[in-house]
Amino acid sequence: MAVKHTPTNEVHSGTKGGTTGCGFDTTVNADHWVNTSSRITCDKNGCKN
Repeated sequence: MAVKHTPTNEVHSGTKGGTTGCGFDTTVNADHWVNTSSRITCDKNGCKN
């Protein structure tokens, strides 16, 4: 599953209501995060790998 950060349009590994692969907490500013099936675009360790 992937989750998109709408202000930056960056797609991370993870789900809304949890933590992304690179460590962002999606419960903070939850309205900035949406679940998506898009390809992951984050290059940080944990999302890309």
